[in-house]
Amino acid sequence: MRCRSVLTRVDALRTGELHADERGAVTEHLKSCPSCDASANDVDSLAGSLKSILPAPPRSCRDTIADWYEQIGDVWVGFSDRGLKMLYRGTYDDFHAAYTSRYCRTLKAGTLAEPLRKQVRGAVAGEGVDKPRIDWSDELSDLEREVLGTLSQIPRGEVRTYEWVARQVGRPKAVRAVGTICAKNVVPFVVPCHRVVPATGGVGSYAFGSALKRDLLRREGVDVEALEQLSRKHVRYIGSRTTKIVCFPTCRDARRIREENRVPFRGAGQAKEKGFRPCLHCQPFAA
Repeated sequence: MRCRSVLTRVDALRTGELHADERGAVTEHLKSCPSCDASANDVDSLAGSLKSILPAPPRSCRDTIADWYEQIGDVWVGFSDRGLKMLYRGTYDDFHAAYTSRYCRTLKAGTLAEPLRKQVRGAVAGEGVDKPRIDWSDELSDLEREVLGTLSQIPRGEVRTYEWVARQVGRPKAVRAVGTICAKNVVPFVVPCHRVVPATGGVGSYAFGSALKRDLLRREGVDVEALEQLSRKHVRYIGSRTTKIVCFPTCRDARRIREENRVPFRGAGQAKEKGFRPCLHCQPFAA
């Protein structure tokens, strides 16, 4: 076998794809031809180098096409080995349809790891979750990631406005987009979109109904009735006559203000005109 014929077959020899009838002839030629043997070694080296720099295949190509689910109380929980992916109240069929529509993956019965179980139970019970373990492996925009991350920073027992969230993520005009992202939050309870309320007052709407939103906030320590009473009076902020600091009504600092020192404000401009400065904790109108 001539050198040119051998060189066209060395890669097939390396991968084991060379036909048995030709394998012996190519091997014998390489033993007797230093030039072709060196070329074969170069092919081996190049193949090894290419393999080392190739990116790992996407996770979706390596995994099975199924995630797991478990029912915790009246909440269906979809999850992967990376964390929680969906919390849903309703029928299993509706949950399964919503899950497969979003993730294009089927579901099979599984058992939540105990840390995830505690997060779900704690969130539903109003205990809150400090560091939710969420699988954000699906494609999210930068704004979606920032908004959902900001929701998790709202303290238990407090609420913020959609406007506040938009300012915190550096997009003060994206109030409507923030509302849409909150409405589409697939891991409610754990990522607390129920802690976001309209700037006009009240508790606002919720994917599972405003009654459940009120209940969740009450469990977390929010005085919903007082909040709605302030809303009817168009009061958005509460200031302290002694410290000249203004807060959201549910802020932990606002709750410490004595009744005789509480000053209601309908807007940021009114508070500023009176010489009040925004609370550093809740940042009512300063992001």
